[in-house]
Amino acid sequence: MMMGYSSSWRGRKHGVGSRGKRVNNFGVKCSSNNGIGIEDFIGGDLLKFDLGKWLSDVEEHKALAIYSPHEGGYEGRYLSRLRRQGYYFLDLSARGLGDPETVLTKVYPVCPPHIGKQPIARWYFPPEVDYRLQALPPNAKGLVVWIIEAKVLSKAELQFLALLPTLRPNVRVIAECGNW
Repeated sequence: MMMGYSSSWRGRKHGVGSRGKRVNNFGVKCSSNNGIGIEDFIGGDLLKFDLGKWLSDVEEHKALAIYSPHEGGYEGRYLSRLRRQGYYFLDLSARGLGDPETVLTKVYPVCPPHIGKQPIARWYFPPEVDYRLQALPPNAKGLVVWIIEAKVLSKAELQFLALLPTLRPNVRVIAECGNW
């Protein structure tokens, strides 16, 4: 028997019970008399999209880990709402990122592979976050570092991402840590 369905639906005609009351035979009961609803078991944000709560969470906490649904779509709405508020984005994938602290906040060397007879070269790249912050227009609200596939990062790397907004006050971090 599934929760919310009437267990004795056989023999009833046209959805009327034995005492003449209307019986719901086809739907799942989403709330009860004591105020507990299905959103208490699944999560209210996932059933009812709440962009206002999303904006206040980004402003208040400054670093968020999100678990998006498999079918997608929510991330685009989150992103477009932040873009309308004046944020700019640095989209990164955690796979192949290396050390987030070094790539995001320090000058770091990159050694491309040499093919036999070429000399071994080393190029230096500026810190991604500082470079993007300097390039922001004066009316920008801040920079959002959006990291997909963050489930492959270690706990220490995730802790650095949570600490990044305190090191750079105009930065917000959103890490997609898996699917819902």
